[in-house]
Amino acid sequence: MRSRFIPERRAGLRLESRDEALLADLFLHRAMSRSQIQALYFSSVVRCNVRLRLLFDHHYVSRYYLPLAPFGAQAIYAIGKAAVPLVAARLNMDITEVGQQYRRAKTPQFLAHTLEIVNLRLAFQNAATERTNIEVERWLPEIQCRHEYEMRAESNTWRKEVFKPDAFMRLKKRDSGDYLNYFVEVDLGHTSSRQFLGKLHAHHRYLDTGLFQETFGCNRFHTLVVTTGMGRLNNLRRLVEAHKSELFWFTTYDRIREFGLMAAIWQVPFADAAYTLA
Repeated sequence: MRSRFIPERRAGLRLESRDEALLADLFLHRAMSRSQIQALYFSSVVRCNVRLRLLFDHHYVSRYYLPLAPFGAQAIYAIGKAAVPLVAARLNMDITEVGQQYRRAKTPQFLAHTLEIVNLRLAFQNAATERTNIEVERWLPEIQCRHEYEMRAESNTWRKEVFKPDAFMRLKKRDSGDYLNYFVEVDLGHTSSRQFLGKLHAHHRYLDTGLFQETFGCNRFHTLVVTTGMGRLNNLRRLVEAHKSELFWFTTYDRIREFGLMAAIWQVPFADAAYTLA
C-alpha cells in the first residue's frame, strides 16, 4: 500500500499547461484542499487524485493533514521544492522570494484561514454563475494585492506601511459594464479588537491617499468581512460604527451557506436592513 506521506516514483511525469497553472495558483493561495483543486482544475475526483499523486511523487506538491484528521481525510496541498523555479518563471517573480514562501511554516491556524479564503473564491464564482448579469472579473489572492509603501508620519518622518487584505475581487455588471470592487477579509475569531481596528484604519488610508485608485484604476471599494457568527459580527460592526466608518460590510459563514453570497446577507454599519453586493 502506498504511503500518504512519502513520495514514491512509479511513473514518469510530463508537465502539462494545466499543471503549471495549478502550481502557480497553489503558490498564490499558499494552500488548497483536494476538493478545492478539483473544483478549479479537474472534472472528476479520480483524475484529480491521480494527477496530484504524480505531482506529489515528483516533489511538485507537498501534502499536509490537519491535526487529528481521520484516515482517509482530504489532504491539503502546497507547492513542493521542484515547483519553485517553475512558479518563479511563470509568475515572473524572484526565485528567492518564491523559495521563501515555499518554506513558510504551515500551522493549523494558517491552513484553516487559507482554506476559507479559497472557499470564498469558489463560492463567489458559483454564485456569479447563477446571476446572468454578474461575473467575477478579477480575483487576486493576498500575495497579488499586497502593497508595501512609505507614508509620512505625524513626526514628519517616513514609515513603511503594508496593506495586505486576504483577497481582492472585482464584479462586473454585464448589462452596464460597471465594476464593483471589494477587498475580502476572513475572520475566524482570532483577531483582537485592536488588530481589527488596525485593519480598518489601513483600508481607509489606502482609499483616502489615492493608492487604491492609482493601483486598481477605480476610486472606491468596500471590504467584505466574513466571520464566525452573529455575536462576533455585531461586536465588529459596533467597533466600525464607533469610528464613524461604513467601509466594512459583514456577514457570517452560516448566512453564506443558507442564502448564498449574492443574497441580501451583508450587514452594513448604521443600517438595520441587509444588503446585496450587486
